[in-house]
Amino acid sequence: MDGAYSRLIPIGAERMHVRIWDADGPTVMIAHGVTGTSADHTPLARNLRARGFRVIAPDAPGCGRSDPSIDPENGYGLGAMAVTVRRLLDSVADGPVHWVGASKGGALGIRMAGETPARIASLVLYDVGTTLPDAMRSVLGERLGGPPRFANMGAFREHVGRFFERAGAGLSSDRLDEITIGWSRRLDDGGVGYHYDPALSNQFRNNPEDFALWPWWDRVACPALIMRGERSNVLSAAELAEMAARNPRATAHTVPGAVHVDMLDSAEMQTTIIDFIAAHAGQGEEV
Repeated sequence: MDGAYSRLIPIGAERMHVRIWDADGPTVMIAHGVTGTSADHTPLARNLRARGFRVIAPDAPGCGRSDPSIDPENGYGLGAMAVTVRRLLDSVADGPVHWVGASKGGALGIRMAGETPARIASLVLYDVGTTLPDAMRSVLGERLGGPPRFANMGAFREHVGRFFERAGAGLSSDRLDEITIGWSRRLDDGGVGYHYDPALSNQFRNNPEDFALWPWWDRVACPALIMRGERSNVLSAAELAEMAARNPRATAHTVPGAVHVDMLDSAEMQTTIIDFIAAHAGQGEEV
């Protein structure tokens, strides 16, 4: 059994879809990457719940079953998203949360922890730093702005599978199904496309401050675990070392063989994440 239920939380004129795994322990917020959904890290959420944590995993604005931003030009920048997430947490969390963020979800965590430190009890980042090369920003902005169309779910599933294979991140057949379903939407013409709002691409052009996060990182006061995939093309070993050196409460951890596009499914990664959160939730080895 998955054990999760869904809610649609009103945030002004928009609604955010959030999946919740209830438990009596501290709350963990899982924030997915730029075009991910709340389904990206389901195995991690289940295992956190098994350790007694309450888990919330939203679809970010413009992703999955959440409404698109009413401000497509700037609503997907980290500043606007931080405002939205604070309002979400007002509805679904009682007190500070332990934040697990992958890629953009991690960058949002840096912004949240630096801007509103009382909201974040601890911070786990997967393969995200404070900067992103201009060339990569340009490529991502162009790619996200024109998502492809597929004839049916089978064709889309093959496409998603090839994406993970090219990235060097293998998925089981069941997980590939889950990710395919989470990342897809039925188009008006009967075809299948990606679930996300193409205006997500505007962040890469309109919000350069999102890729210069040192001022926010330097304000992070909570315990932080920075996980870097050994084969990452986003977070360099040098930047990882500098992040750890500039923040005495940060721990750097390199995941052998891992790449940027990772669903955090491996037992080693999940043990590292859950044990870190448990230690800083005052729970020791058991929750």
